[in-house]
Amino acid sequence: MDRPDEARKSPRHPCYGPIDFRVDDWHITGKVINLCLDGCLIRPRQRPVCSIGDNLDLRFEVNGLTFRAHCIVRWVGADHMVGVEILLLSERGRRQLSELIDQLASLRKPSTLQR
Repeated sequence: MDRPDEARKSPRHPCYGPIDFRVDDWHITGKVINLCLDGCLIRPRQRPVCSIGDNLDLRFEVNGLTFRAHCIVRWVGADHMVGVEILLLSERGRRQLSELIDQLASLRKPSTLQR
């Protein structure tokens, strides 16, 4: 996916999980594609009805953990994927998300075992 250069506060980690969110009166479902402490990239099942700057309440699940967050749409791709920034997440949710990110990061590191 071609994306313009962008400054990130934290690295993204590939993951998979169901997601649903509401924009105005629209209820949208889809999948989480990648995740970081500050946001995520999602693939809605249907064409998104949201635009850059829209606020939304997001619920997503990754590795059996469910998160609820208030977010803002930062990017909408030609392929209908949506990038969101997490604006509000409970302290407990933030702690669990941080632990999940650490777990996802450790899965991507090459093995450092010596023979």
